[in-house]
Amino acid sequence: MRIKTRRGTWSGLDRVEAAAAAPALALLALWAAVAWEVVEVGAVNAIRAARDPALVRALGFSIWQAAASGILAVAAAVPLAYVDATYDYPLRDAVRLVTSLPFTMPPVSVGLAFLLLSRSGVIPGGPIAIILAHAYYNFGLSAQMISNSMRVVPREMEEAASTLGAPPARAALRVLLPLSMRGIASAFFLTFTLSMTSFAVPLMLGGGRYRTVEVEIYTLAKVLLDRDSAYGAAAIQLAVTLAAAAALLRAGIGRSSGLRERRSPSGGGLLGVLYSYLAAAAALFPVAYLFYRASVDPMTGEMRPSVFLDVLSTKYDPVLGTSPLVPTLNSLYFAVLTSTIVLAASSMAAVAPSEVRRPLAAAVTGTLGTSSITVAIGAYSLCLRADLPGWVGIAISHVLIAAPFALQAVESGLGGLSRELLEAAETLGASRADAVFRVLLPAAAPAILSAAVYSFNISLAETTASTFLATPETQTLPVAALRLSGGRRFQEAAAASAVLVGMTALGFWIQGILEGRMRWSRSR
Repeated sequence: MRIKTRRGTWSGLDRVEAAAAAPALALLALWAAVAWEVVEVGAVNAIRAARDPALVRALGFSIWQAAASGILAVAAAVPLAYVDATYDYPLRDAVRLVTSLPFTMPPVSVGLAFLLLSRSGVIPGGPIAIILAHAYYNFGLSAQMISNSMRVVPREMEEAASTLGAPPARAALRVLLPLSMRGIASAFFLTFTLSMTSFAVPLMLGGGRYRTVEVEIYTLAKVLLDRDSAYGAAAIQLAVTLAAAAALLRAGIGRSSGLRERRSPSGGGLLGVLYSYLAAAAALFPVAYLFYRASVDPMTGEMRPSVFLDVLSTKYDPVLGTSPLVPTLNSLYFAVLTSTIVLAASSMAAVAPSEVRRPLAAAVTGTLGTSSITVAIGAYSLCLRADLPGWVGIAISHVLIAAPFALQAVESGLGGLSRELLEAAETLGASRADAVFRVLLPAAAPAILSAAVYSFNISLAETTASTFLATPETQTLPVAALRLSGGRRFQEAAAASAVLVGMTALGFWIQGILEGRMRWSRSR
């Protein structure tokens, strides 16, 4: 077998490099099998499901709230992105880190924080709370995507507009913003897709009146036991979300090339810096409020931080159907399993030639349009067909949900690496195997590490598939938080959600330490 590339023909150990794409192909095949389980039954029931007034209402609300969430997230992100791309000001890196914090939070923690804020009268309830929660979850990442697009626009273009008499604000609106539309479109479609497939937030904030398709499918399958309608609704949602994911891929995500030099703020720039600080404070407030509500006894108003230890209790809890320690251990088990599988796949993908790796990464990223409930239904059906235990379905779901983010992280991290590194090592006498394992993989280690941490945290935070598939023995911490919240035990639910936030933060902290020890990761 010989593989054609832009630089010629590879053979020998290059076959191993090409075969390294096998894990990504296996993930695509697994996704296809899961999706087929839904499409096979859902296609013949889609028309029936489309005639269901409740589903039509849920679909309309899902699209409306996802669009509103995307618009609000982008509107909040554009000023933050402009300040980040234009000015060098104190604590800029800290602002980037803090405003990205919501996206790393488990959705159940975001939903519970906004539920508690709504119950306290801080924010309105209903659809406004849902839109605010989704915009909060996505605005920090949206700002980084838009900032990357703005960074590649040369400052000379704005200066030319200013020379022609345009004030700085108009130059930014008329020149910089249109040239950054690629990042803005990417941010909108990403927020739309994630809001469209959100489960925990609308379930906790919408109640029975404001139901999204994700919640409606769950209700049809688990409450009403209407399998045909659930599969039909899942097929409809799959078509809508895949279309949104295709639009996201078409828009693309801009990367910073460092062409735009930052300057010290002055005049209106100082207002922009103030906005950035306020955005960072807004990102921290729901997190702080969640920890506060977890620490305060709602009956007495006294501080009771010992509630966090209840997550490690071995005492039977009737709401959970097991001890609180079981969901905690299950979450760690599935997160380690998911990150291990994705780590192996990412390591092998890093070895594959870019001509093979990039199309596969794009194809796997395209599966981002598959909602968690669709993956859960397909995994459940697949496990029934293959007579596999239920926990396997949870593991399959977590891997398929994490894989698009992980492989995209690997592809982004490898974008600046050249295969000339291997050729240089071979010129110095190294074999191709030594060049791969001693040069390429160490250089790709930060990207692979990021993929593993993303997978670990995504598995920890995953709520929809776990709620659909879990039994009391296999439930995870997000499922436990949902059940405690449903049982009106908000302090315990807040404690479980806060522990989830702490676990994800710990994962990123460990990643930072490991990257700091990787001296090759500093050679940017």
